[in-house]
Amino acid sequence: MARGPLPQWELIGGFGSGTYEAEAPDGAVWRLWLVEQPSTGDPLLPGYRLAPRDNPTDPTYITPEHGLYHALDLAGLRIAGSAVRADPKGARRQMGLD
Repeated sequence: MARGPLPQWELIGGFGSGTYEAEAPDGAVWRLWLVEQPSTGDPLLPGYRLAPRDNPTDPTYITPEHGLYHALDLAGLRIAGSAVRADPKGARRQMGLD
């Protein structure tokens, strides 16, 4: 895959863990994980959660509707928004849209 402004995701915890991490352009490490059955009191629907690795208490919801790769792309766009706006052609190329 061509390099661009989007972060590179790494599987954490082995195959089947559903947990990924990536470093944002500012150096912060973000974690994306799948929640199939939210716990009682979780206001988010089943799907992916995105939060800084060091502070996972208030995650952002990422829809599971189009699968893992779509969720990784959406999460990458959120954590690298400034870099993507600075290099939109690179982001399109990286996502295979060019």
